[in-house]
Amino acid sequence: MNKGKALITAGAVFLSAALAVNLLNTESRAPEKASVKTTQKPIPSLSPEQVLTWDCETSEFKPEIIMIMCADGGIYVENIKWSTWSKDGAIGTGIFSENICNPNCSEGRRVIAPVVLTLTNLTEHKGKYYLRTLDINTSNGKDFPWGRANGFQWDVMEFVEMSKQSE
Repeated sequence: MNKGKALITAGAVFLSAALAVNLLNTESRAPEKASVKTTQKPIPSLSPEQVLTWDCETSEFKPEIIMIMCADGGIYVENIKWSTWSKDGAIGTGIFSENICNPNCSEGRRVIAPVVLTLTNLTEHKGKYYLRTLDINTSNGKDFPWGRANGFQWDVMEFVEMSKQSE
């Protein structure tokens, strides 16, 4: 066997061994991760005013607007009216607004549609509690008139976690 083939064979054996060790380590840790995920702190009794959500990096109680695209305001929901608000979730209605960016975002037209909002997934962050998962659905249950599919979900807390800006 020449030196080049020997090096390739040795490299392949090493890579295979490293992948096998990684796989075994991952499998042995999997039960620990599963048990951690199922163990949650009990949620304390909270008044509605103690339940917040996020509008970009600003924590809010019953916000009237929620920006989906924080950088440019390309997508947001405004004129929000909340019918329920508690640690179990919130339901409201509002007007969805999107810049369809055609032919580009600076020249694009803004389109709107009435929507139903649901906030869920109460999460503790720095001693406060936030509803972090926003579901947006058209009021009539059909796709948006400009072609966007009905129903999508947005993690309103993700921007705060990524930017490390929070209260």
